[in-house]
Amino acid sequence: STDSPKRQYVDALASKSYQAASAECERALQGDWGEVVCHACLAASGAKQGRLEEACKHQEASVEAFLRVFKSLTRSWLPVFYALLVDLRKVASDADARAREADGGVPNESGCLEAAGRVMRKCLAQELRDEENDKGQSRSWGALFVANQCNKIFFRLNTLKHVKSLVLPQMVSLDEYPLADRVTWRFFQGRVAMLDGMQEKAETDLSFAFNNTPPAHAHNRRVILCYLIPVKLLLYQSKPSPTRRAAIPTQALLDKYKLPEFSDLVRAFTAGNVMLFDQALDEHMDFFVGRSIYLLLHKLKLCVYRNLFKRAYNVEGKSQVKLDVFVAAVRACGCKDVEPEQVECMMANLIFTGMVKGYIAHK
Repeated sequence: STDSPKRQYVDALASKSYQAASAECERALQGDWGEVVCHACLAASGAKQGRLEEACKHQEASVEAFLRVFKSLTRSWLPVFYALLVDLRKVASDADARAREADGGVPNESGCLEAAGRVMRKCLAQELRDEENDKGQSRSWGALFVANQCNKIFFRLNTLKHVKSLVLPQMVSLDEYPLADRVTWRFFQGRVAMLDGMQEKAETDLSFAFNNTPPAHAHNRRVILCYLIPVKLLLYQSKPSPTRRAAIPTQALLDKYKLPEFSDLVRAFTAGNVMLFDQALDEHMDFFVGRSIYLLLHKLKLCVYRNLFKRAYNVEGKSQVKLDVFVAAVRACGCKDVEPEQVECMMANLIFTGMVKGYIAHK
């Protein structure tokens, strides 16, 4: 808090030992509230002074203490609950980042962030068990926010099996939650569907997230587009031409959301330039791999060949085109050592997937 009296109170508690700080909180507050405030203050002080692992443990203790109090409260206390959970996730993430730096950059995020994830799942389980209050005052209204915090942690840890195990309470339907929480939820659900190969569901969820994110939140829209662009490119390649062209992002869109990594990729995709496509993938590999979309983009290579074959077909201007024409087109793109059998295999796959309408005749 920037409030001077509150900050002075936090600093005063931080200067004392845990026992002394706890005793002072217990004198001022009743029951577990003393634990909540004491650990939260010590966590804030520890984070400020750079003792991140210690701060993370205090923040976990604060959340655990609040859970004991929360059982007898209503949804009016959810903002306090949210603040504690967000602070826990952030300080745990910072603590693991510090640990990685100390280990020479080795990605070992199995400490504070994993412990925070366990606490979050416990919080979600309590949200599901609220049967004492009616729907209007139920603590279950906070379930989606808690689930989103879990998603952020599990994606960071790459433990997607936990993402799929998240369950929301039946008392509140998904459409009744605040729009901001629904946008975040649909974003993560779209990413899961993308990784599972369910591109239609991924496109639906990611489009909902993008369309309902305010234009002022350009960074969030940019993040969504990193996943929505490859999903749409892959999904609409077997569709009619107008729909297929509509799925290709314009250069103005890429410039607006500062996504130069996709510029050469989209240009190569549209022109059927296989060499430029490979160069764009290699140049921005770290960007694509870091967002788990590299393999998805690599699947588009067959679509690039389709666009190349279409250009060759238009140049030839005949209803029947010899295989040698397509072999020459592929070799002109830099694949000098490609064999006719390989090109025929590509064409057969394109026909099988519906991207090319035609047949191969051996005469």
